[in-house]
Amino acid sequence: MRITTQGDYALKCLMRIAQDGPSGPVSISRIVAREGLPLDYLEQLLLKLKRSRLIKSVRGAKGGYLLNTDPDRISVLCVLQAVSGEVFEIICGRKRKSGKTCKGSDDCALRDVWSHLKGHIEDYLGSVTLDQLLKRSRCIHEDNSRIG
Repeated sequence: MRITTQGDYALKCLMRIAQDGPSGPVSISRIVAREGLPLDYLEQLLLKLKRSRLIKSVRGAKGGYLLNTDPDRISVLCVLQAVSGEVFEIICGRKRKSGKTCKGSDDCALRDVWSHLKGHIEDYLGSVTLDQLLKRSRCIHEDNSRIG
């Protein structure tokens, strides 16, 4: 399992769109400025998120991006899959560097372990929503402002 920068950036991008979106579409330049993400990379991510119907675009001078659904209906798993594909890929049945293929039979003890782990990871990531991340983020910012 590997969380890529695409997944990390996509989540940050969606959080920014969710935070700023109630006042209207969020421009890509605003996301770049607020999150410090590279523009060319972000354009590709936004296209993937749009294709996955997580966001929609609004054209025009005051255009930008809006969530296509409520933040409590967008899971971390859904976002990661939208930009990176499988979050946890079981490698049974793949060719190894030696050229031999793992048989990946159903009675393989490791296959069962990986399969259960994949299920637990996907269950957890599927249970964490964008809305929950936004609430956590607000609490962290409030705590930091009290300290500073």
